[in-house]
Amino acid sequence: MTSYLVLEAPGGPDRDHRTTRFIADRFSWLALFFPWLWFAIHRMWWMAASIVILQVAAGQVSRLDGFGITGLLFAAAVGLIAGFEGRNLLQRHLIAKGWTLKDVIVSHDRSTAEEIYFSNLPEDEHPLQSSVSKPEWKVREAAGGFMTNDPAGSFQFDLNGRR
Repeated sequence: MTSYLVLEAPGGPDRDHRTTRFIADRFSWLALFFPWLWFAIHRMWWMAASIVILQVAAGQVSRLDGFGITGLLFAAAVGLIAGFEGRNLLQRHLIAKGWTLKDVIVSHDRSTAEEIYFSNLPEDEHPLQSSVSKPEWKVREAAGGFMTNDPAGSFQFDLNGRR
């Protein structure tokens, strides 16, 4: 069973909860073999750049006489740390950007976690308000009602519906 962290966007969830993220708290194989790529995919640019620098440094250390195994172990250690702690760093990165941790759900797969989370959401008691603005029509009683013509002639058209 896997724990899934449920995070909502900084402005709150949208109507369909499409911005709600489910992050599995488990090992990442892509982060083990290509940690810089994993961090770049998740838009953690400083971490991706740091990993590239560390892996280049490990490659340079492995070229030195007698330090071949040391450079290889250093690169493997960077990959292992990224594989085990990458999702934790992603979660902390998102929370620092304003995302909120809403729940932790334990399930077999992501679809079951989504089903559990969305089934426990409260129903809206009020219908959604329309975001379309509605004009406020004001009737001027002093003008004589709706049968009054425009004094300028309205470009030869009568806008009151008469011919």
